[in-house]
Amino acid sequence: MKIAITGHKKGIGQEFAKQLAQQGHNIVGISRSDGENIRRVAHTASLIEPCDVLINNAISLYAQTELLFEVWHRWQNSNKVHHIWNISTQVCKWEEDKQINGLTMRESIEYRNQKMALELAHTQLRSQPSKIQMELIRPGSVNTQIFSQPDSISAEDYVREVLHAYTLG
Repeated sequence: MKIAITGHKKGIGQEFAKQLAQQGHNIVGISRSDGENIRRVAHTASLIEPCDVLINNAISLYAQTELLFEVWHRWQNSNKVHHIWNISTQVCKWEEDKQINGLTMRESIEYRNQKMALELAHTQLRSQPSKIQMELIRPGSVNTQIFSQPDSISAEDYVREVLHAYTLG
């Protein structure tokens, strides 16, 4: 399969790229370090459109949600089955706003709101008729940042668990 991964150079995205490539998939990586910016939604969607799968991982303000809408609409009338995995966060399950370790309160609230917008868009699009198979994936404490908690799971182990739990075929 041809799999587009946003944010494929670091953390969870990097592990998805590595492990899926090892399984023989063709990876289309989309990352700022390669000169790409998901805020250029139409351009980014054009890179994703010929793919079978989008792992919608990178966040940049609300561009992750905008990209979901754009790709979904481009794929919705296809006769081919496509997959979208939206990478959210366990923070969306919190009942109240609280500070995320390593972020200011403002950054924490902004991050949570951006991911909640992604989750709402995911729910709305998933209820629409299409052949697109969508999964909402909510990582918990994964060791991807210098401020990660000591009991965090490694990105390698986390992605291995996700790939075991979800199928792309």
